[in-house]
Amino acid sequence: MHGHDVGVWVCEGSGLSLSPCLFMQALCPYPVPRPLLVKWKQAAAPPKAFRKAGALPLVYTECGRIPPWPYHLHLLAPQAPIVHAFEQASGLQDWSIGVPVIGIILIFDQKYDRPPSALSLDRLLNRSKTPPPEANSSLTWVRDQHLPYVVAVLGCDDTLDFIREFRSRHDLGAEIPVLPGPALANAGHHGAQGDQTGGTFSSMFERRKVVLDGDYAKAVLGALYQLTERKR
Repeated sequence: MHGHDVGVWVCEGSGLSLSPCLFMQALCPYPVPRPLLVKWKQAAAPPKAFRKAGALPLVYTECGRIPPWPYHLHLLAPQAPIVHAFEQASGLQDWSIGVPVIGIILIFDQKYDRPPSALSLDRLLNRSKTPPPEANSSLTWVRDQHLPYVVAVLGCDDTLDFIREFRSRHDLGAEIPVLPGPALANAGHHGAQGDQTGGTFSSMFERRKVVLDGDYAKAVLGALYQLTERKR
């Protein structure tokens, strides 16, 4: 650890479980993301899903200092299989994370986050009886942490109409930064970055053959820094 170490939590909101790991890889190619176990710190037993080990499995990477951040950055994300159980049963304050988490990046992928069609079978069958769509559970969890957060949206149009529709669909106020960005790209088109896929999670990268744009990842991280500064 260093003098001013802080953590940034990275999670996804639209079903693409690999996106937090790809975000880490885009920001910090080395060292590659690795597993990290953090212990339950409450007096009572941990939630049932974590009771056997008493620990939360994370994906973790140490980035060091990335401008404009004056801190030594650590990026953390829940491992894909336990995301739902984690968000249903606990929050960041319930686990012994080794650094203070000061902000959250929530990633959506437009490919997996489309509004329901007006002609969907469910709507045609139920019509006015159809209840309002359930709020995005990951977004609800992020709000419940009471930390600054930004929303990254992959593979979308950078237009006012899209941003307005996206904010309305997810009930995001103007104070929450929403950053549209490029879609995930084939790793073969990104030169050496596509080869930086070793380590524990290498099989996931090699199977998908995709990368997240590094300049965009830095822009998202920069937006989170500006937000945390405004909230100080």
